[in-house]
Amino acid sequence: MQTWLNSWQGALAVWGILGIIAVGVWALLLRRIKHGTDSGTNHSSGKIPWGNTKAWFLTLSFGLLAMLFYAVTAWLPPMIQSMGYSKWYAANALTIFAVVQIPAGLLMRSLLKKVTSRLLWLIVASLVELAGFIMIMFAIQPWIAAMLIGLGAGTLFSLNLLLPIDMTGNPQEAASWAAMTQSVGYVIGAAGPLILGWIHDTTHSFSAAIIGMIIVNLLMMGFQYLAVSKKPMKQADGIVRNA
Repeated sequence: MQTWLNSWQGALAVWGILGIIAVGVWALLLRRIKHGTDSGTNHSSGKIPWGNTKAWFLTLSFGLLAMLFYAVTAWLPPMIQSMGYSKWYAANALTIFAVVQIPAGLLMRSLLKKVTSRLLWLIVASLVELAGFIMIMFAIQPWIAAMLIGLGAGTLFSLNLLLPIDMTGNPQEAASWAAMTQSVGYVIGAAGPLILGWIHDTTHSFSAAIIGMIIVNLLMMGFQYLAVSKKPMKQADGIVRNA
């Protein structure tokens, strides 16, 4: 336990250092963009939107998504092994979880052309991920459950990268929202495996940990609903679409 805890303390320290560096790089880039902007145009400030409520909702949504992703990446094989499956089966389930995220993200672009509502796809992807966690909780076909979790995670990740662009009015503002969403979000996400491991060590079972992941999934859906506008928005091509 002490060795495991020390390893995660080291990992969190590395994440913290990388986060600080990332924020510094973003600040330098935003300053250069701001200075390079035409003085005759009226652009919003590129400052990090710490006081914007919707930016925080979006950040928490991304953070909870990252928390689930890292927790699954770290603990899915032991969860499946605890159900009585072999290491080979558990390792392949994790591979499936990782691989299916690639086509899920690519497919999202085509789906958005047919149905442009961001909120609809966020909820659908979250429900797909939730179905996977419920299957894991009841030990139902872990490979299929891993695939569902991966499909949901891959879709949600691509959508969360798109949302700062949709919800802002210019590149400077979009960059500042993305900086806040990802820097704070990844710090939140890094705590996922540590919290899940602590729950497992405390309860000596994965049952409470899986229930906790389901609760996090539901909270993520709530923040998605609060963050994404339900009003029609105008895209750069001039077509009015619903968020």
